[in-house]
Amino acid sequence: MHPAKVHRYLSSLCQAGFVEQDPDSSRYSLGVASLRLGVAAMSSIDSIRVARPLMLDFCHRLKHTVVLAVWAGSGPTIAVKESMPGLFVMSASEGFTVPLLRSSIGRVFSTYSAREKTQAMIESELKEALPGTPSTMEEVEQLFEEVRRRGLARTTGQLSQFVHSLAAPVFGVSGEIVAVLCTLGPAGEFNSNWTSPVAHTLRECAAELSERLGYV
Repeated sequence: MHPAKVHRYLSSLCQAGFVEQDPDSSRYSLGVASLRLGVAAMSSIDSIRVARPLMLDFCHRLKHTVVLAVWAGSGPTIAVKESMPGLFVMSASEGFTVPLLRSSIGRVFSTYSAREKTQAMIESELKEALPGTPSTMEEVEQLFEEVRRRGLARTTGQLSQFVHSLAAPVFGVSGEIVAVLCTLGPAGEFNSNWTSPVAHTLRECAAELSERLGYV
C-alpha cells in the first residue's frame, strides 16, 4: 500500500479515536475507541460475565460506586462500572485505562501480577515522581508488601485529589488474579481506613466473586 494512503487511513483512525500518535516518538498505539471495543469484546470473559449481575448488589452493600477492572493490552482497564442515584459518579468510562502506581486498581494488579507484565510500566511511572507515589523500586516493593498484608490497596488523592478509593483482588480458579474490584467516593465522605466498614465489605465482595469464579 502506498505510504500516502496508509497516512490517510491512520489520520482517519486518529480522528475517530481508534489510534493515537505519540508526539515524541511519532509511534502509533490503540486509542480510547479501540479500547472500548476491546472491553465490549471482553464481556465474554468469565470475570466480567459473573461480576456484572452482582455489581448493583455490591454497590448497595458498599454504599459507594463500584468498578470492576481487568487487564487489557495497555494495562488495568475499567470493564464494568455501577452506581446509584445520589452516589459519586466517576468521570472515567468503561474502557479507560488507569496507571499502576497512582490508582488502587493498578496497585493491586501490580502486586499480584507477574513482574514481567508490569515492570516496564512501573519503571516508566517511577520517572514521573509524582507526590504520594513511590519514587524508588524499594518503595514500590514496600507498597506491594502492604497490599499483600492488607489484602487491599488504597489511594487518597493520588489519581484525583478529590477522590479516595479502595481496591481488592479477584482470583480465578487457578489462583491467578483475573480482575480487581474497586470502590470509591469523594474525599470528605469516603472512609478509606484499612479497618473501615467499607474495607471489610469490599474484601467480602471480592472474596464472593473469587469463589464464584472457582477460587478456593
